[in-house]
Amino acid sequence: MATPKEERTVDAFLGGLVTVVQPKKGHRAGLDAALLQALVPANATGRAIDLGAGVGTVGFCVAARAKALSVIGVERDSDLVACGLQALALPQNASFAKRVALNEADATDAASLTLADKKADWVLMNPPFAPEGPASPDTRRRAAHQSTPELLPAWVSSAKELLVPGGTICLIHRADALAEVIATLSAHFGGLRLWPVYPSETTPASRLLATARRGSRAPLTVMPGLVLHAADGAWTSRADALLRGKAELAV
Repeated sequence: MATPKEERTVDAFLGGLVTVVQPKKGHRAGLDAALLQALVPANATGRAIDLGAGVGTVGFCVAARAKALSVIGVERDSDLVACGLQALALPQNASFAKRVALNEADATDAASLTLADKKADWVLMNPPFAPEGPASPDTRRRAAHQSTPELLPAWVSSAKELLVPGGTICLIHRADALAEVIATLSAHFGGLRLWPVYPSETTPASRLLATARRGSRAPLTVMPGLVLHAADGAWTSRADALLRGKAELAV
């Protein structure tokens, strides 16, 4: 956990649309957050809840692009919540700060979320998904990365409790957890859509983006994959547009 002396950095995100404050060491916002936020369209309305919000990056990005959406970030680490509140006070985030709130709670415990009167049209999550194995000595990095077999079902159960009928869950996970993602989401939702994410055209998928809707009976759909890097190592045009907040994945 953070200490009062922990160094923080102030970083631009999503092509400068968002400014985040985050610890200098340990887990930091990156590519997964940028990909996850692209699942919410810019014309989204209602309320979005970001489970495991960290310093607020995903929620901030969604609020910056979807100007008719209010956002609640749920994060159990009080020091990360403090980082998020510090960022919301920055003038760079003034265009969306009044539409964002941060709650200190555990995403795996639906009863502790105290959000019963704040039902969501969208729930986003980037749960810890590193396979069980040698753990990082850094407490926060370990909490952000290390998974257990019970973790994804617990997060998805929380999302179900929060979503209104017809509401959408948005998830990023490891590509090799495809079977687990399909089974867990399909137990509660329908209309499952999957986007494989490939580091390059010649490499296997490394990430999996997924959405599903509460109450839907639509079948599973595998969407066109997202290739991140061209042969020269640069971002592909599609990836660059997503990471700059100038495009979104069709939901």
